[in-house]
Amino acid sequence: MLADLRLTDFRNYQQAELSPAPGLNLIVGANGSGKTSLLEAIYFIGSGGRSFRGGRLSRLVRDGADAATLFARVEIGENHHRLGIRRAPGGIQSLKLNGATPGALSDVAALLPVLALHPQSVELIFGPSALRRRFLDWGMFHVEHSFLPVWKEASAALKQRNALLRSGRVTPRELGYWDQKLAASSDSIERLRDGYLQRLKSRWLEAMALLAPEIKGGLVLQTGRREGESYLDALARSRDEDLRRGFTHTGFHRAELKITAGGSLARDRVSRGQAKIMAYGLVLAQLPLIQEAGKVCTLLVDDLGSELDQTHRATLLGFLAAGSHQTLITAVDREHLDPAIDEHKGAAARMFHVEHGRVQRISDDP
Repeated sequence: MLADLRLTDFRNYQQAELSPAPGLNLIVGANGSGKTSLLEAIYFIGSGGRSFRGGRLSRLVRDGADAATLFARVEIGENHHRLGIRRAPGGIQSLKLNGATPGALSDVAALLPVLALHPQSVELIFGPSALRRRFLDWGMFHVEHSFLPVWKEASAALKQRNALLRSGRVTPRELGYWDQKLAASSDSIERLRDGYLQRLKSRWLEAMALLAPEIKGGLVLQTGRREGESYLDALARSRDEDLRRGFTHTGFHRAELKITAGGSLARDRVSRGQAKIMAYGLVLAQLPLIQEAGKVCTLLVDDLGSELDQTHRATLLGFLAAGSHQTLITAVDREHLDPAIDEHKGAAARMFHVEHGRVQRISDDP
């Protein structure tokens, strides 16, 4: 979990420090004060350089500064790790793990599992399939130890096959070799996804029973293959189209997480408010699975006061207080959250106030 965070020239912050509690943390401040940017910084360093907000990443660097620097101290049991990122407008200049350059971004991402609930989370329901696939694979990366090496193997096979398709020098023997590689690794990933999805679905239905019991949802993984068709057969079937268009249409990279409500595709049936609850439930469903894997997840909840009504806020806080994860919640002021906190008195929180790019702790330890 995150023990300490230091920012320099990140968004509207010239300098800032944050030491969150292991459990619940509330960050209050006026709109535009920098609350979301603070959560974004945690997500950025935990994911090895990604943002949950839209727009160009060059804007992460404060106006007039050469680069933004982020430093985090992460606690895993009795061990402490140091993460550091320096990002210029043109891209990441350096990434350090315990003072050395890590061998892969996955080494950094594995240390600080971080999830975010924010207004754009609704895109898990309405957005493209790549978002849902990435969401599923994120959980598998942290829970299934065998997933990353298989995913790397599949990605390498896909890259080589696509390069061959575009080369104009395709031979049946070489294409058949990469077909075999991609089909085998896609089979392995599908088995892992199927197993993980069953666990995720069970937890999601539990969360939905609390948040919105009137919504009868479902989760199904679709591969794009015909009934009874293997990946190898599907690659052979789409070979002419692949050659014509220069990329692979079948494989692990084309799977779709189908989300339903009342037996129909959720994006075609539910309101934006209902989609928000369904997306929140999906994110929350990852938390116990991360916990079962022996890890502590850091959950970032942006602008809870405006995203949910009082009843759902109270339900969500109760859900979060019951888990063994670290949570940071932003709100315009504490009044938006007081009724929910009062309803769940066990959910004592560490409080911070943000104003004009400055972070101040305003409570004793919970």
